[in-house]
Amino acid sequence: MNTKIVKLLLIFSLSFFLVTCIDIDTEIIIRQNFTGEISIKYSISKDFINIGQIDIYDAFLPLPIEERKYRELAANVNGLVLRSFRQEETEAELLITVRYEFSNIDALNAVISNSNDTKIEVQSRGERVYYTQKISNNDKPASEEVLKFAQALFPERYVKLRLIVPQNIQTVNSGAIRGNSAEVSYNLIQLLATTDSVTWEVSW
Repeated sequence: MNTKIVKLLLIFSLSFFLVTCIDIDTEIIIRQNFTGEISIKYSISKDFINIGQIDIYDAFLPLPIEERKYRELAANVNGLVLRSFRQEETEAELLITVRYEFSNIDALNAVISNSNDTKIEVQSRGERVYYTQKISNNDKPASEEVLKFAQALFPERYVKLRLIVPQNIQTVNSGAIRGNSAEVSYNLIQLLATTDSVTWEVSW
């Protein structure tokens, strides 16, 4: 696999919300006044980091691995406070857990987006509140060569999302409901392969 293909794979695989080469588990708590918390747990293969030393950290990696970058984000975003950061290490992986509090939805978007795009919207419509999150929006799918490489590198990796809200959830367009929480998982390979816009919508 040449360097161009590796870079192309990194661009595709890391352009989605909260995607790394392993797993990401994200929990978002939204209160009645649209303030809340976001907790992110994720792991990064050390092999992947070594491949990515081409220059992926600032350009492609949507979640930094350095604590100072999380603190800088909180310092530069109105309404965002970093509550905790923990980094652990195994022989094969780097494990990171981070928790923020946010006082507005713009601050939440600053955490989950590595650009100025609005990934999450929370709106009151009539008697319900609707949470809408953009997961992916591809113009074209990854090439067959990139998909084969991704399948070999991380065939069973998922983006996992959990949303907890102040009332019982009424509807979701994907995933499962349990009282006032909803959960959904997206397979990385399927996200790479689709040309469809993938959106998660929850109402309560």
